[in-house]
Amino acid sequence: MNKVLTVFAVVVLMIATRKVLAEKIMKAPMGLALETLEPFAMNCKLKPEKAHMEELILNKEDADLITKCLRGCLMEQFQLFVEDSTDVNTEKLLSWMVLLYSEKIDELRAISNGCNAKNVEMGITDKCEVAHSYAMCMLKEMKEREYEIPEVEQ
Repeated sequence: MNKVLTVFAVVVLMIATRKVLAEKIMKAPMGLALETLEPFAMNCKLKPEKAHMEELILNKEDADLITKCLRGCLMEQFQLFVEDSTDVNTEKLLSWMVLLYSEKIDELRAISNGCNAKNVEMGITDKCEVAHSYAMCMLKEMKEREYEIPEVEQ
């Protein structure tokens, strides 16, 4: 319950100060990103090390299996998978992305649905692999469309 209240408070704060925070969100120090991720990572079956969390934060294409499973675990914790499926719940994901990309929600919906379809076409069913493949697809599609993607300062 405490996590939910914290997330809710952060979301409310972000909405209230969106323009200022959007600029700050676009550049985050690695240490802060790791501190934010670590409590959620500790709830995963495969215990990730710092290197795995860094790989996830940096969106490494050739990520280690533990990093891929960390991404899947986080997606599970935030209920981003459709119930009884390996598809990513587009609407749930968009509810998070609206904070940074409110004017591009329809385009992001199409990208998300396309990334889900690619995973199905490739026959990927393992949640670790689905999570990684989906994230890499989203990132690639967003970069191709010149979205401003948050960066982590190392």
